[in-house]
Amino acid sequence: MGITQAHCARRRLLGTLVIALVLWAGSWRIIYLEVTRWHHMDSHLRFAPPPVPPGNPPPSAGLPVITALVVAALAPLAALVTALLLVKVIRARSGRNRR
Repeated sequence: MGITQAHCARRRLLGTLVIALVLWAGSWRIIYLEVTRWHHMDSHLRFAPPPVPPGNPPPSAGLPVITALVVAALAPLAALVTALLLVKVIRARSGRNRR
């Protein structure tokens, strides 16, 4: 019995779902650390730099902070869409088997 196209699609969707969930959890862990330990962000998830000595340019959010915020915003959506597609593929497969 060979691997069917539906089986491959299901495995890809499951892999994508796992990756999206790991990214979601990881990004929120980094945001938690940014707020509580490193104090680069405030409790409203805004960049909160430390006081700057006079004459220095104001600091801005770096790539890790920006990336964590973008991933934290997009990963839940990606996980939800992937889970819905996975359910649709599984239901289509089970409906085909009943006939």
